[in-house]
Amino acid sequence: MKYFISIVFVLFAIFAILWVRSNVISVEYRLSSLEEKKKALLRENKNLLAQKSSLTSFVRINNAEEHLLVFPDRKKVVYIEGRPENLVKTISFNKKN
Repeated sequence: MKYFISIVFVLFAIFAILWVRSNVISVEYRLSSLEEKKKALLRENKNLLAQKSSLTSFVRINNAEEHLLVFPDRKKVVYIEGRPENLVKTISFNKKN
């Protein structure tokens, strides 16, 4: 009887060790995939920061200011009086015959 209990205990210990080891391996796989995802997101973050710095650089803003932003001619400005809610009309893209 003692021999049978010791064999059952040894088998249980072996299966418990194998179960823990397989769980550790699966956690390691998940951890490595998350690390790869982190690397990709950090790379994307660096690219976005570089794009942001190039788009907000003073040279680019100054060039855009010189070419695009000008004061309108006073003769071409039209002033509309009234409430904005009353001025907005409904636009339909359906053709009426």
